[in-house]
Amino acid sequence: MIISFQIKNYRSILDLTLPMSYAERKAPNGYKQMELLPFLEEGDVRTIPCLAIYGANASGKSNIIKALASFVGIIKNRYNPEIISTNKLHPQDNITSFALEFLKEDKKFLYSLEVNGEAIVTERLVKNNEVVFSIDNRNRSFTAIATDVYPSKKLDTIFSVECLDQKQQFRTPFLSVVGKNYAGLNDSMTVAYGFITNNVEVYPSNDFPFSYGLDRLTNTDSGMDPQKAFKDIVTILRKLDIDITRMEYKKDEIGKEVSSFPASQYEFNISNKIITATEINSYHEDIFGNEVQFNFNDESLGTQRVACLLGIVITALRKGNVLVIDELGNSLHPYLFAEIVRMFKDKRYNISNAQLIFTTHNTDIMEQDMMRVSEIGIVTKTLKKGTVFKRVSDFEGVRNVTNFRKQYLDGTFSGIPHSYI
Repeated sequence: MIISFQIKNYRSILDLTLPMSYAERKAPNGYKQMELLPFLEEGDVRTIPCLAIYGANASGKSNIIKALASFVGIIKNRYNPEIISTNKLHPQDNITSFALEFLKEDKKFLYSLEVNGEAIVTERLVKNNEVVFSIDNRNRSFTAIATDVYPSKKLDTIFSVECLDQKQQFRTPFLSVVGKNYAGLNDSMTVAYGFITNNVEVYPSNDFPFSYGLDRLTNTDSGMDPQKAFKDIVTILRKLDIDITRMEYKKDEIGKEVSSFPASQYEFNISNKIITATEINSYHEDIFGNEVQFNFNDESLGTQRVACLLGIVITALRKGNVLVIDELGNSLHPYLFAEIVRMFKDKRYNISNAQLIFTTHNTDIMEQDMMRVSEIGIVTKTLKKGTVFKRVSDFEGVRNVTNFRKQYLDGTFSGIPHSYI
């Protein structure tokens, strides 16, 4: 579970912390009998299952999601200076920093990175307030993870050989090198690397093919049959009152000309130099009760979007992942949008402490007695402070019985445009 994520000097953001802590003083009365989760709990730490981020256009909402994507991308791959853009309106600082605080296996971690326009400047991992390793401008501290097999001198060599590129620039995080190549060296580093790369899924765009979500769900369990994963998605899709009687799909590895697979009927994916074509068909009943086949691409954009989302949503719920999506409600009916959010609040579905972080302009969920004061965030932007984030719980006198939507649209929390047309 993510506890917080801090961003400094990234695009419109100067210094912003995204809190995922449960901000109410105490648990609501009878919360164990409530259908919707007021918080997630692991040990003595309480976090929120959902965080909805609101704000005017160009306030910096998407930059929060992009910052998380850049951070995860550095750990999964390596640091590419082209993916980082500092705040151009405050050019005096060329350092961008990220700090992720999270809970995994009942242990609290804090992993931080600082980068400039050329390389990683600092990297640090702390577990339960004790430093696991620290790198600051090439000054390295590996004492806490050194062993007889891997003494500090050998760890220094690993850093020099595997973290530095040909120009001796620090581009590959030490956490990534150990997590990928020396998983048995230190349990804390293995756990931290695994959480960031496997349990945090960030989508700066929610425009991806159905087959992607299907593959993600299939891969949650090495023994899962793709047809079973497909059936699970369709089952939820029908529960959302979408009038599809059933769906079917088939995959083909292309061993002939791609042109023989019409692009309007197939989704294409290239993995390990193999091109896979996926055909998805949906079925509806005609006025006589007979089944009629449609290619899935002929369905409405909203139906396609919710079906594509369900694969990654169910994956996150089953694995206990943190799912981060920009503009979650795009092309979705407000009811369907609310139901997807509700799945992360519903005890029947969220049994593994999954979290959902998303940006949206859809205010309907603010008045459905679903979101609590800790779970609604407001983004504003000024020249002096850049993008600023506050939760509704930070405002005086706001309670869970408040009509958040009315107060937000009235301007009580700011975060709305003030047009002068």
